[in-house]
Amino acid sequence: MAAIIEKLAGWLARASLRPGRPGRLSKRRIRGFLPADAVIIEAGAHVGHDTVELSRLWPEGRIHAFEPLPDLFATLKARTGDRPNVRCYPLALGGTSGRVEFNVSSGTSDASSSILAPKQHLEQHPEVTFDRTIVVEAITIDDWAQRQGVPRVDFLWLDLQGYELFALKSAETILPAVRAIYTEVYLKESYRGVPLYPEVRAWLGRRGFTVEWEGLPWPDAGNVLFVRR
Repeated sequence: MAAIIEKLAGWLARASLRPGRPGRLSKRRIRGFLPADAVIIEAGAHVGHDTVELSRLWPEGRIHAFEPLPDLFATLKARTGDRPNVRCYPLALGGTSGRVEFNVSSGTSDASSSILAPKQHLEQHPEVTFDRTIVVEAITIDDWAQRQGVPRVDFLWLDLQGYELFALKSAETILPAVRAIYTEVYLKESYRGVPLYPEVRAWLGRRGFTVEWEGLPWPDAGNVLFVRR
């Protein structure tokens, strides 16, 4: 019986780290806040499951997908290769532009990598390991927009494993036009120095965003949709 319980616990932990898990908002609910030709940034695109769905829901829009890990980026690029409204970048969104050290996750999840070093994550999800770091290229949202000639962004989909607020703070030029933000938030210090949900909510509140939907099914993290009022 103990072995069965242990196996079930491991399955639940792995399931909680996959797309489509509880605490994830249906993207169709976001459509009412965005134009048909929405310009979307998806950061932490992983292998492109969300990218493809965003592409289908906004066929007249443009999805800019960021994934800094080379193996994951290769899969993302292959999966979205037949989608003309998707452009992929082998970059991390950061608080500054330049080369940064990236903590790579493995074990039962390759989706927990972060610029931030793991802290309580090691206790909360011991089945996820961080055995190596690599150096990746990072870019701020404003620097990227300027270099690519992108005048506006309507929607930010951020899954940066605790680095979301740092990326938002680097978007002073682009942020005023953003209509909605879907972001992962943290309730505990899963990563060293991660801004916790109340800080993120207060910072966005001062910039005209309110909570439209909140999914916090886990003790350490969840996802929140903010919209501009």
